[in-house]
Amino acid sequence: MERRADLHLHTFHSDGTFAPEEVVRRAKTLGLSAISITDHDTVAGVSAAKAAAGQELEVIPGAELTAAFKDRELHILGYFLRWEDPAFVNFLSEMQRYRLGRIQAMIDRLSEKGVATVTLDEVRSVAGVGTVGRPHLAQVLVSRGVVSSLQQAFDRYLGDKAPCFVKGATLTVPKAVQIIQAAGGAAVLAHPYRIVEDSWIPELVAAGIQGIEAHHSEQSAPVAKRYEQMAKQHRLLVTGGSDCHGFRKSKGPLIGSVTVPYAIVERLKAAAR
Repeated sequence: MERRADLHLHTFHSDGTFAPEEVVRRAKTLGLSAISITDHDTVAGVSAAKAAAGQELEVIPGAELTAAFKDRELHILGYFLRWEDPAFVNFLSEMQRYRLGRIQAMIDRLSEKGVATVTLDEVRSVAGVGTVGRPHLAQVLVSRGVVSSLQQAFDRYLGDKAPCFVKGATLTVPKAVQIIQAAGGAAVLAHPYRIVEDSWIPELVAAGIQGIEAHHSEQSAPVAKRYEQMAKQHRLLVTGGSDCHGFRKSKGPLIGSVTVPYAIVERLKAAAR
């Protein structure tokens, strides 16, 4: 049986609902050979996942960073990171502080527009131990009855083009790549179909991107094929994963719904070295 890996997974340390141990348990049940914990701006779930995995499952230390490019916010995945590296941990702490400021700015906009009066403490309570993000603010709006679903919260108020959105990215793509590589990792462009124009790929390659997430739960087979061709053209690694957030997204995706051959893990490891 071919060994498979899911290289894009979130835990409750960012905007997922599963504990790292639950992610590992589900991955083992599915017979996966490797997973990567790629929480937003944190590696807090890596140690627990590794401890739960033991020798049965390879856990690749990862993180998902946000970078500004043109008029968009792109996500850059880092793989095989030295997750205990002090400089990298300090950088992530700075990003988490910035996230709090961004959410406060969105709270202020919601108040100014007469949508709702929300406190940062409410949002932090929803986030728990995790990095604070828009899904947590959306969840507060749902609990208040302002909207009926997380999707409605994004569509009406918090989405990239919605009235209460505040840009969050302070990193450039080259800087994000530099930070990932300084921590021993390989830098991969996440779910490009959502936010990246095909014509931008050469510029992103020039900025240091080493791979592209061709296989993703929101990318069809023809789209994945197109990105595979781009990767070949630009000598990029091809990666993939489910982008599982647990039950936060009502229709999934769940762990293992998108996987890639283990050979891709080996190529990523070589690129990180």
